[in-house]
This record gives sequence, structure tokens and C-alpha cells, in this order.
Amino acid sequence: MNVTRNDDGHRPDADPRVTDLLRRHYAAPQGESYWNGLEERVMLHVTRSVTRSVTRIGELRPAWWSGFGEFRAADIRNVGLIAATIALLVAGATFVREAEREATARELAARAAVEAALPLPLDDATLTSRLRPHLAEDAPERYLRPLDY
Repeated sequence: MNVTRNDDGHRPDADPRVTDLLRRHYAAPQGESYWNGLEERVMLHVTRSVTRSVTRIGELRPAWWSGFGEFRAADIRNVGLIAATIALLVAGATFVREAEREATARELAARAAVEAALPLPLDDATLTSRLRPHLAEDAPERYLRPLDY
């Protein structure tokens, strides 16, 4: 069947033949048997799905990640912030420890270089860069601090 519109199509009932054909085509079934049959088919499908799901759920064992589904977004955000804070603290502690080890290694290397250059071994001696004043031999300060001069 070939249907054409007779007007510009702005009115809902512009073409009565087309409107009547569409109403008959999309009309709900009038018989009660159709609705009863539809209900039986839907309920049968739901029952089969539920029994399959129950047997599948009974076969499943909870895994370690199954608890994550119960978290809210705020809980996950808080856990992430705590984990990031712990990671930053560990990284900072590692950085400080490495800096201390490097400083100790530099100090030991400098001490080894000085000891290798000196003819006498240094045992717990303190090296300073302070210049010692040269005092006259008869200066009284020489006897006050004999180790400094």
C-alpha cells in the first residue's frame, strides 16, 4: 500500500488514513490470552535466570577483592590519600638515609686521603683549618694552653 500525505503535515491528524493505519498497527492486543501468555513467558524467564544465578552464586567462592565492592567513593579516596602519605614518608626517609650515608662516605674518603698523605697515622685526631698563632718563646700564654700552641 502506498500512502502519501495531502497537506504540509503540521497537524497530528493531517492524514486520517495514515493515522488510522498507525493506530491499528501500534494498538495493544485486545485479548486477555495475549497478556496471560506474556506474563507466563516473562515469569518463566525470570525463574530460569534466578535458578541459574543461585546455582552459579553457590559455586562461587568469595575472593580477596570481593570486599572492594562495598567501599564508597569517599572511603576509596581516604584510603588513597593515606597510601600516598605513607609512600611520601617512606620516600623522604629513604632520601634522608641516603644523604647521611653519602655524607659519611665522603667524610671517610676525605679522612682516608688525609691519612694516606700524612707520614704518621691519625688516631681520633681532629683536623682543623684554624691557623695557630706563633707566639714568642717567652710569652706567658704558651704555658696556659700548651696543647694549642
